Amino acid sequence: MPARSKVKDAASKANTASEAGDYDLALNLLRDAWDDDLKKDDQVLLIRTAGIVHMSRGQADESIRRQAWKDARKNLERAQRLDSGNKETRRQLNSLMSMMDESGIYVGRGFSMFANGEPTPFGLLAMFVSGIIILAIFGQGREIIGNIGEGDSNTAAEGDTVIMTVSYYPHQGAQQVTDDIEIQLYPDDAPDHVRSFMEHVESGMYDGTSFHRVIDNFMIQGGDFQNSDGTGGYASGFYGYCNGQPATSSQDCSPTSYTLPDEADNGLLHESCTISMAKTSQANTGGSQFFLIPEDSAPDWLDGKHTVFGSIVSGCDVVTSISEVPTHDGSGNDPADRPVNPVVLISAVLQ
Repeated sequence: MPARSKVKDAASKANTASEAGDYDLALNLLRDAWDDDLKKDDQVLLIRTAGIVHMSRGQADESIRRQAWKDARKNLERAQRLDSGNKETRRQLNSLMSMMDESGIYVGRGFSMFANGEPTPFGLLAMFVSGIIILAIFGQGREIIGNIGEGDSNTAAEGDTVIMTVSYYPHQGAQQVTDDIEIQLYPDDAPDHVRSFMEHVESGMYDGTSFHRVIDNFMIQGGDFQNSDGTGGYASGFYGYCNGQPATSSQDCSPTSYTLPDEADNGLLHESCTISMAKTSQANTGGSQFFLIPEDSAPDWLDGKHTVFGSIVSGCDVVTSISEVPTHDGSGNDPADRPVNPVVLISAVLQ
């Protein structure tokens, strides 16, 4: 049987098995049909079908819905990365995102009040903080909340940490270096940015991407998992904006147009060894791209415009070293500030 017919047959049988409730058989049929040498269209069909199977499984069993839909989203986003113009993949991903929104299910950790009808850890924390505020209103919580907001300029509530493993060439003729950068996230100060960033990390979207823009004494920029050149990337889900414009529903635009609302007024500054969201000059246009600020930089002109959402607690010297690698000057085919030798984010792992 020709490869194309074999793939279509496997997808058809998988859909039939899924409709009958045999999800394991459906996924096994798709795995058996997989071949790394398949054409892109065939790979997209198999991966998208796997996503649809996970969607159906989550609809059928509420007890595993969150994990099933998380797996569905990974498959559909992977299919979309392979062929960003595929309308069927986009339709299925839009449908999944709508179901997740309606069910209050998110693929990140700790930022929804409820999931599957139960309070999440973040929900419990939010209720606790609300209780403190109520006590304060009645004059009974003054001592508890009295110290909030005091201290250094970038004192922030701590959340999860992310370990970035990067590889780069410090200078021309040097051996390749592999190092880790540890980032502490601030969910209380930039909840949407942290949640989107974490969901991209958990989905593996950043793995294997490049730092496409490097400027000495300023920053290193990466996170474009879509085009790898600084023109792509998008938020992990619908946050009320499409390409910076307010929207009422996730159906108002494709997932590749999802952007984040600015949270730049959170009091966090662009000090050395921080992470901030890259965006255009227009408001609410942050997506997946971010930049890391080295030890010798503090670009305060970005304060109040770009959102700082974490700090580098280990490996800032690595960021500084990367900021000093040779870059193109823009006179050739490569744009200015692109590293001469690739700077690769091998993996980003949530701790």
